[in-house]
Amino acid sequence: MSIPFFSELRALVNEGGFRAYLVGGCVRDVILQRPVADVDLVCFSHDYKDFASAIRVLLPSAWVEFKDNIRLVCPNTEFDISKPRGETIEEDLLMRDFTVNNLAMDFEGNIIGDPADVYAGVIRHVSERTFSDDPLRMLRAFRFQAQLGFVIADETMTKVAAEKRMIERSASERILQELSKLLCGQYAGIAVAAMNECGLFPEVFKGIKLTAMTVEAAKLSYGAEFFFAAMVADQPAARDFVNSAGLSTRALKNVLRTAELAGKLADSSTAGDTFVLRRLIYEYPDEVRDALQIYGLLAAQKGTEVWDIETYVHRVMIEMGYVDFETPMKINGGLLMAMGVPAGKLMGEIIADVRPKLASRELMTLECAEKYIKDKYL
Repeated sequence: MSIPFFSELRALVNEGGFRAYLVGGCVRDVILQRPVADVDLVCFSHDYKDFASAIRVLLPSAWVEFKDNIRLVCPNTEFDISKPRGETIEEDLLMRDFTVNNLAMDFEGNIIGDPADVYAGVIRHVSERTFSDDPLRMLRAFRFQAQLGFVIADETMTKVAAEKRMIERSASERILQELSKLLCGQYAGIAVAAMNECGLFPEVFKGIKLTAMTVEAAKLSYGAEFFFAAMVADQPAARDFVNSAGLSTRALKNVLRTAELAGKLADSSTAGDTFVLRRLIYEYPDEVRDALQIYGLLAAQKGTEVWDIETYVHRVMIEMGYVDFETPMKINGGLLMAMGVPAGKLMGEIIADVRPKLASRELMTLECAEKYIKDKYL
């Protein structure tokens, strides 16, 4: 059994008299013989918090409380213990989102529910209330498609198309969580294309179009930040969506800087100037690798030959080795004051001017930089 700590949980259930079941995605993954990291449980004999407390005694873990749900976080595994959604396990399953998830398993290994769609690789909504109960489930259908490679049933695609505007009822933070999982999925390119086909993509992305370039970005499965940066580089109007997507300050900065650098790398005026390339690398050290990927996607859409793209990428990678990140930091307030530069605006201008030139080796040494400062500013 691939369920983490299954033997321990089975002993707890049997010895403690708990009428409990494994439910949802972990059961699906057992059937598919996929690794299980998130374990969902429901108990009908005791209050769900009491059941969670018993598990926590067995498996020391961090306790996170949500509405009608307790999450126990162990190393490499999370256990979600939920309040039952019905009087019986059968009633509970009818309240779940998709047929690949409305499955349960007791601790003897017996499956409850119909796993036919799991074997067939089909994502199908459970009931007519599936999306009205929680509109985020529409996006979740495509997240499962991206992760599992399943097809979405025609009737579910039709239902999403008819109810897609309800997605605006979902909080941006929850949408971001689903997108983050979707865009890391092995089949993310297929999933975003399917989202676009039924009209959900422009609803989620606030009118931004899915272009051939952004489909290619999704196919790389590099995650939400990379995909958002590719969107902004391809369609500057996507910046408004990204700003409202609920990203952390760090993540938002990374997305916008990566998109900005990709655009500068694609600028033909940059390509021939070695010092310009090195100064860009110095200015965007953490964004270079993703920006190069996005540059390649942009260039390919413009019809640039693959050989030319690869040659340019190789050149930038080589120039990274020539950028000096240490010497420029010696151009600081103390050095400039010793040279007679007064504190203030001029000092900032000199630092902004000289550090990139040292990094790019346009000024080869610190002594060259000091002479440059004296000749130009003093």
